[in-house]
Amino acid sequence: MERRKFLLQLGVGLSAGLSAAACGALARAVATGESLRVAGGWLLQGGEHQVGVLRVDWAQGRVAIEAAHTVPSLPHAIVPEPGGGFLAVATRPGTWLARVDGEGQLAQVLSTEADGRQRTHDGHVIASADGQWLYTGETERATGAGWVSVRDARDLRIAAQQRTHGIDPHQILVDEDGLLLVANGGIPRTASGKKRDLDAMDPVLVHLDPRNGDKLGEWRLPDARLSPHHIAWNEPLAGGSRLLGIGLQAEHDDPGQRREAPLLAVWDGQSLQIPTRQPAEGYAGDVAAGPNGGFVLTAQKANRILLWQPHKPAEFLAVGEVQNPCGLWPLADGLGVAIGGGLGLARWHAAEPGRMLRWPAGLSAGNHWAVLG
Repeated sequence: MERRKFLLQLGVGLSAGLSAAACGALARAVATGESLRVAGGWLLQGGEHQVGVLRVDWAQGRVAIEAAHTVPSLPHAIVPEPGGGFLAVATRPGTWLARVDGEGQLAQVLSTEADGRQRTHDGHVIASADGQWLYTGETERATGAGWVSVRDARDLRIAAQQRTHGIDPHQILVDEDGLLLVANGGIPRTASGKKRDLDAMDPVLVHLDPRNGDKLGEWRLPDARLSPHHIAWNEPLAGGSRLLGIGLQAEHDDPGQRREAPLLAVWDGQSLQIPTRQPAEGYAGDVAAGPNGGFVLTAQKANRILLWQPHKPAEFLAVGEVQNPCGLWPLADGLGVAIGGGLGLARWHAAEPGRMLRWPAGLSAGNHWAVLG
């Protein structure tokens, strides 16, 4: 691999909400050089979509496939589960949700069509705080309406379903009270997931009660061509505010407007604001909690890793350059982050040198990855 094509620089510090076990696994692997299990989705050169487990060996400088399973279409989000397994979910227009167990075996694949519903998954799944329920964002093909399915974590079956009070729901998070924040991207789409009628976009962040579907609040930005997709809670400093960071994707017709569009919105529980308009090609691949109560973003089209901090709200700090960066996950000490890039896995830490490893040959990386505890 040509080093400059993959990683141009890495060197400052970060954090974002993994399980304690996964954070500990990542910290131990980095500190001791031991191998690490990472779950993800990918595309093989022959066109086959897979989900599985990679073994990352920092000491040997090698990434190898430990387990792989073919799935019907493009995978998107990966969510670790207790016991070392994970969930993987399709993105539009896919209809499947898969569970892989701690041994790397495919335990279950469930389709929305098996539930008798003509819906697509929109890429993400999140567990309730007690682990009893799973929440998936879905789109009704006929109408484009957004839904949250409340699924029993034991068998993935739908126990309830609630409207998202918007269209194109993407990532969903759970707050301290067990309520949901839904990033409705607001992009009208065809049944196959293609964007259409962008002048009719209606992006909205919705606070939702999953028990009865009540809408507890909604927030919109003045520019309806800014679509919220990925969201993350910060790790507030003592006395600081809990914030929701929202990675934005610009959908303006004019390329110049897209390039200059803001990358981040921040919600403080009361209002939705754009703290900085520092441009970065208008496309956030992912957002995660960062140091000093801030957020890290992958500016995917600008090939940069950016840090935003509330004590310097008008600024992004460029902390790394990685080709086609997307998914983020944190180091346990809050001073570093691992980054899934187009060519491989990168690592950035405030006090240590950057690291990088290439993906296995023939594998084209998916959007999101997760460390398994």
